[in-house]
Formats: sequence, C-alpha cells, structure tokens
Amino acid sequence: MHRHTSAASRIIGVLLVAVLGLSTTVAKADPRLQAQRLSYDQAMAALKAGQMERYRSLKSGLTDYPLYPYLLLEELSRRDKPPHQEVENFLIAHGDLPAAQRYKNEWLRRLARDGEWTMFRRNYDEASQDAGLDCQVTNQMWREGNVAQAKQRATELWTVGRSQPKDCDPLFERWRQAGGLTEEVAWQRIRLALLYRQDALARYLTRYVPSQKALAERFVDTATRPTLLNQTANYQPGPNQSAERIADIVTVSLRRLGRDDPAAAMAMWPSYQHLPFAEADRLAITRDIGVRMARRHNPDALAFMAANDPRMQDDQVSEWRIRLALRTQQWEQARDLTQRMPQTMQEQSRWHYWRLRSAQLAAPQVGELTREYAEVARHRDFYGFISAERSRQPYALNHQPARVEPRVMARVTQTGGIRRAKEFYARGQVVDARREWYHVARHFNREELIAQAVLAREMEWYFPAIRGISQAQYWDDLDIRFPLAFKEPITAQARARQLNSTWVFAITRQESAFMVDARSHAGAMGLMQLMPGTARETAQRYGIPLRNPNDVLLPERNIALGTAYLSQLHNQFKGNRVLASAAYNAGPGRVRQWTRDIDELPSDVWIETIPFDETRHYVQSVLSYAVIYGDKLGIRQSIMEPHERYILAP
Repeated sequence: MHRHTSAASRIIGVLLVAVLGLSTTVAKADPRLQAQRLSYDQAMAALKAGQMERYRSLKSGLTDYPLYPYLLLEELSRRDKPPHQEVENFLIAHGDLPAAQRYKNEWLRRLARDGEWTMFRRNYDEASQDAGLDCQVTNQMWREGNVAQAKQRATELWTVGRSQPKDCDPLFERWRQAGGLTEEVAWQRIRLALLYRQDALARYLTRYVPSQKALAERFVDTATRPTLLNQTANYQPGPNQSAERIADIVTVSLRRLGRDDPAAAMAMWPSYQHLPFAEADRLAITRDIGVRMARRHNPDALAFMAANDPRMQDDQVSEWRIRLALRTQQWEQARDLTQRMPQTMQEQSRWHYWRLRSAQLAAPQVGELTREYAEVARHRDFYGFISAERSRQPYALNHQPARVEPRVMARVTQTGGIRRAKEFYARGQVVDARREWYHVARHFNREELIAQAVLAREMEWYFPAIRGISQAQYWDDLDIRFPLAFKEPITAQARARQLNSTWVFAITRQESAFMVDARSHAGAMGLMQLMPGTARETAQRYGIPLRNPNDVLLPERNIALGTAYLSQLHNQFKGNRVLASAAYNAGPGRVRQWTRDIDELPSDVWIETIPFDETRHYVQSVLSYAVIYGDKLGIRQSIMEPHERYILAP
C-alpha cells in the first residue's frame, strides 16, 4: 500500500517543480498552512515511531489539513483488527483515497472470515475485480440457498486461463462436490490456460478429463510443441477424438506457433483447414498467422487472409489486407478492398483517405479528386492534413477553447481528491499528486473532467491537463492539448541543431506530453524519453554535461540531449522527418530494415504499412502535431515537405 513518499522522493519532486519554473505553494503559503505541513510530517513520523501521545497531540490541529485522511489511514493500517464500525466510518468519510481500496479489500476479507455479511454487502463493490472476494460472496450465496445462481457463478470463476487465489478454494470444492466440474468445463479451461501459456496449469487440469486424458495430454504437448502438427495422421478425427476436439487442439497450437513463427504456421494450414473451426476461432487463427505475416510484408498473407475472412468480418484482418496490398503495390486490390470494407471502417478518415488514394494509384486518370479529398480535409488529423494539401485547402485546426461554468469549476476545486492533489503538488510530491489527480477523475462526468483539465493547465501542469482533456474527449482546445511548454530551451536547441522547432515540439509532445519525470517501462526518461545508453552516447558525442543518470530528468538537459540525438537521426536519414521520427521511436536499425526492400514508395504508403502499430501512430502523430505547433509558432509547416513525400532505396 502506498502511504507516503520517501524523503529522497520528496526532494526530487520539489526540484522538479522548481526547474519547471512553477510558483510553488510551499513558498507562498499562509503561515498556518506552512505550520500544518510541518505538523503533518511530525505527526507521521511520531506515528511510525510509536509515539502515540505526541501523534495525537499533533493530529488534533490537522483536521482541516487536506492530507489529514492519510494520517487516519496510516493509523488504521498499523492497528491489529480495529473495530469494523470504525473502519466503515473511515471508508464512508475517506474511501476516495487512492490507497483506501487495497485496505478496504483486506478489511472485506476480515468481514467474510468474521461472518459479518450484512456489513460486507453494504461495502462490497462487484466492480472491484477481486476474484478472491467474488468467490467468498458466491460461497455465501450458496450457503444462503441461492444454489443455481452460485453454481453458475462458480463455473464462470473457475473457467479462466490462470490460477485463482486461495480464497476461491472453498467455493470450488463445494462446486466440484455438487457436480459442477464436468469434463467439458475442464477441457475449456485447459484450452484457455494454453492460450494464456499457462502450461503447467493446463497439464494439471488434464486429471479432470479422465475419459479423454490421453487426448488432453496430447493437447498440452502439441500446444507447447506446435511442430508436432507436422505429424498430420495424429490429428485427424476418429472414434476417440472428435473433429471438434481436434479443431480445438489445432486452433490453440497454430495460434501459438503463429505468434512465434507465422510462416511455419501458414505452411501447416492446408492440412487442417477442413476442420470444423468455429467462426471466431478461424478469425483468430487468421489474425495470429495472416496479420503477423502481413506485418512482415509477405505477399502470401493476402491469399490466406482473403480465404479465411472473405466477408471482411474482422477489422484487424481487413486493415492488414489493405495495407499489404498497398505495400506490395497491388493498387487495384487495395482499391477494391477499400470499397468493400465495412461501413464502420469507411467512416474513418484513415480509410476514407485510402479509398480515394488507392483509386488514384490504381487508375491515375481519375484525376486529382480535389472535391472528394476536401471532405476528408475537414478532419484535424494526419489524413485530414494530407487531404488538405491534396485538395488545396487550409488545415482544419478548428481551435475552440474549453468553457467551464463557474459552478462546475467550484465543485471540482473543492473535491477532496483535487485538494489533496494540489497539496501534494505544492509539497513537491508530484507522484502522489498525480495519483490523487487521476483517481478522482474516475468519478467525474465530462463537464468536470474538462474543468479539471482547465485547472491543471492554469497550474502549468501539462501532462494531467492533456490527459484530462483527452479523457473528456474534448479535442478542440489546442492550447490545453498542445501547450508551448519549455518554449525557450526547445526553440534554442532546435536552432542550435538546425532543426525546425515545430518538429522538436511535436516529438516532445508525443514522447512525454511534457511530463518532466516520465519513465517508460523500457527505461526511457524525461521530456524527450531518452534511454540511458542513448543519453550517455549522445552526451559524449556532443559534449553535453551528464554527471549522473538522473541528470537526464532535468528539463533543459533532456531537451539538449534529445534534440542532439534527433539531429543525428535527421542527418542519418538525409533530412527526412518521416524516417527520422520512426527511428526515434523504433530505432534506426528497424527503419533501415523496413526500407531495404523498396526502390521507391510514396511516403503515405510507407507510413501506413509500418509493421508496428505504435510506430505508425507515432509518426502520424508527430507529423500532425508539427503542423499544429507551426500554427502556434507562426511557422508554415507542411505535413510533409516535398523531399519527404517518397521513400527511396537506402
């Protein structure tokens, strides 16, 4: 449970606030608030040291301090089995704390053990997604006589692709004794476990299929070693292995092989395509084999996907059929597919654009289609901006500032979570501030989310503002969505590296949305999300001071390093922002790999057929954001410059 930040984390947070140039409430707070901050720290320290008399004395003067509930939670957490009513009263008053849910779940388990079901039901939220609690509720339902409903729910809880917590054991034992665990149910769980690659669980479950134990064991063996499917004679329907069971084995095994070696899986397919696959399974096989082959730009995937999804039922398969036709320059097929795709896809600006573009590529005599592209140009996105250039229309920026009613802003500002977030922020505890800010947003309606975003923007807290306005799906306030944050260092470094500042702003906005302390799961750090190794190499190459790894989090240092690395990629890819942007996201090696098999390809086709969804979205976003930042900076920035409109052989 998160209860407090360490002193080191707090110091780092304060430094981050300071380098942002924000006016901290720490420095400007009234004397009473400053005194309460000191008392809060002292009270928390006294509580942890077991100095209860001093703690209670300090606590008495903090009842109106925004972080007071954290003291109460810490106190409750340190007590052994506090009275249930006291816990319930705390949760009624302060259950909106982000850290309260975990404590609440532990308390609910204690209520279940104590048999306090009336209080349990009063406080249990079925949306909590805690399987252990769900099992205990279902077991109590069974004890109270709702057997049919409890038995059905127990089946649902048992038939999952992973192990369930020990709290479920009593329910599952009762369910088994009542005949709930049939061989069919066990088979379905084996199937799910193998799809989740929970192979040990699947092998354990074979004991529950006694009449077909050998087949169940072969299921596990084949899923874990899919090349066994080459022994086709062992996987044909017969007296002891129905066609439906064989179809299950082949489905799971081919899907697993497809994720690792789609070419091998595709080679096996002709031997098994006659089996009675459920429609959903056939489409899943097509995704795991055909789409993966399409991502490798293998033209054989076109026929495979067409044969297994002829009616274009699966959007992902349909998208990659079009992309692969484009990449292999089968323009007529791409045109025909865009005309046949489902209506829901046709309504998207992406596929509206490609319906027009593929028609031009297939038959240049159709002309410029200026009027048709003008319809797509109404969209403020990558396809809208390209269409604007093709129809000679201005970019549809359509900035509309968010308007918030004073009463709504007052309501949001006075919410406990917002008050606590602002106090954490003022103390320099930025991580805790974000946690509170995001948690309270879960309970806001759209009006309140917009107000919260406006409030964050007023605080110059850029990332939560951008996140909030996106959650509210209010896309038209470009000041909130695209702030000119860190304008001086970005423009200065862009000028020093001879890069367009619109591009550097766009990269930074896409990388971190201006979160100073952003860290990715891969280890990238700071505003421009630099990997530690890249930061070190860039610092050495360009003579940028970097005394320790955490210096990468300093905004000006991060911008200097990121811009230098971006200039290196820009030069490496001959001034082409399309390729350099892709390289910044996926690495220059992958970009070279994605361009080595082409002589000349239109850049819009190359971008659309980038194998990684993340990188494709990244490049499209960066190019689009650069247009928006160009407008904000008074710089004419095209979606793509003339020399960027074709990808040439390296």
